[in-house]
Amino acid sequence: GVLRWALWAALPVGGWLLRRDLRAWLAQAAGVKALWRRSDGWSRWVGGLLGFLFFCALLIALAPPLKYDALMYHLTLPQLYLEQGRVGYVPELVMSGMPQTAEMLYTWAAALAGSSAGPVLSVTAALLAVLGLVGWLEERLDTRAAWAGAAALLAGYTLAVSPAWGYVDWLALWFGAAALIALDGWRRLGEARLLRLVGAFAGLALGTKYPAGVLGLVCLLALGWQILRGRARFWPALRQFGLTAVGLALPWLVKNALTTGNPLYPFFFGGGAMNAVRMSVYQGMSSWGNWQDFWLLPLRATYIGVDGAGGYSVSVGPLLLGLGALAWMGRGSLRADQRTTLGSAAFLSLAGLLVWALGNRLSGYLIQTRFYFALFPAFAALAAFGFAGLSRARLGTVGLQRVAGTVVLLALGLNAVEVGLHTVKTGALRTVLGLHSAEAYLADNLGWYAPVMADVRQLGPQTRTLLLFEPRSFYCRPNCAPDEILDRWKRSLTALGSPQAVLAAWKAEGFTHLLVYRAGVEFMRESGDPHVTPAEWAALEAFLADLPEPVNYDNVYWMYDLRP
Repeated sequence: GVLRWALWAALPVGGWLLRRDLRAWLAQAAGVKALWRRSDGWSRWVGGLLGFLFFCALLIALAPPLKYDALMYHLTLPQLYLEQGRVGYVPELVMSGMPQTAEMLYTWAAALAGSSAGPVLSVTAALLAVLGLVGWLEERLDTRAAWAGAAALLAGYTLAVSPAWGYVDWLALWFGAAALIALDGWRRLGEARLLRLVGAFAGLALGTKYPAGVLGLVCLLALGWQILRGRARFWPALRQFGLTAVGLALPWLVKNALTTGNPLYPFFFGGGAMNAVRMSVYQGMSSWGNWQDFWLLPLRATYIGVDGAGGYSVSVGPLLLGLGALAWMGRGSLRADQRTTLGSAAFLSLAGLLVWALGNRLSGYLIQTRFYFALFPAFAALAAFGFAGLSRARLGTVGLQRVAGTVVLLALGLNAVEVGLHTVKTGALRTVLGLHSAEAYLADNLGWYAPVMADVRQLGPQTRTLLLFEPRSFYCRPNCAPDEILDRWKRSLTALGSPQAVLAAWKAEGFTHLLVYRAGVEFMRESGDPHVTPAEWAALEAFLADLPEPVNYDNVYWMYDLRP
């Protein structure tokens, strides 16, 4: 049923079915104008800088996709589903076993408006998440604190640029914001409807990516704490939360169980395309860092985390930790309902940090900050409370409100400059305006990858190219097959025993060309990648030496013709 006409038809049908909710939701747009009227000059500066960051993200989203994981599977899976007309098991992409709530939305968007529609949808989700947080924080605190909470979230470089990547993390953050708001409402008002919403958003977060299941876990811990304190009944509360959470996450587990035999595919157990060799490559990584990354995780994630680097791999900015650590300032002056809100954000934050630290002890993969974006609305709420408390404090006869405001504007402004320069450097604006071709844009930002993929496409529909040590197949589908987890050579050699048998098997599978990412091979060898042995590297070199002379793309890629 993944057909373009059906996805187009779903718009008016869905709009009619949800017409009352849509009208009510659109009516709330007036609240944004009212919020702007209530905002003072400082708040409008913050709002303007946030608007500039979203404008930059939109420009990059409208240009052709660039980011690694998007080209590997986040946008490749929707592309494949539209080609096939259905959602199904994809052996060459083990990431197809991940929950795919976001990829389903991207598939729908791509059917309506092309490959850039998915990243644009991600930017929209990010905007809604931030507006929702600002509106809720203004209600719980005040206007300036609400803008400060949003500023703390987007003062980090990665948080500001990642909505445009076509990844799924901001959708998880969006569901995290909704779950936090619903949980706080339930704790204050006790309405069962709100607890069901907490479960729904926790289930949607898990349905977006496995690590976002941390949201459901910390919400469950918060529910348990309420039960222990006698403020909720065990079975009714567990039923209201659990049924909706499980119900919205379960379809992905059932789909995996039916197609691969492993509901948590591609993790933990064999099944589908995951044999013992692939499991050894894909799983198992020692914890990252040292004991400080357990006891000082928030601090380490802030000052060590750098976008694209190892470990945390995210630049979160200084305000989430700097203001969040001050959240308890002035707690005595808060109303009882405000203290409840502070407690909700604090519980989710602290429990989430504990899960994060413990996760890294189990696997170094789980140190990555992006995996925990669903917790960041709670961090932003603590930052808003910290800003409010700092603004009310005095140092002798000097009020600290102006100091707090200056620090927030400085951090957000510097990040806006960095993001703006990055946007200009990519050439996204010129490309969106039609002053720069898509091909030139891709070549400028992806190097040799772009022209090589163009050459693969030009080989024609009767050819099929195997990518070796190159997992990104978005720009060469459908006549290419990726090396998604960089294990194709290892598992083929292990299964068949000799380079000659490997070549014969690849030809039998219908591959007419072989594209080797030579720079990737050299990087893995020099870095001592533990998953490929010296004997396997030597066998690869012998294998390539027996092939005809390749087309050499500056020693970055080598293209071999396997036809007689």
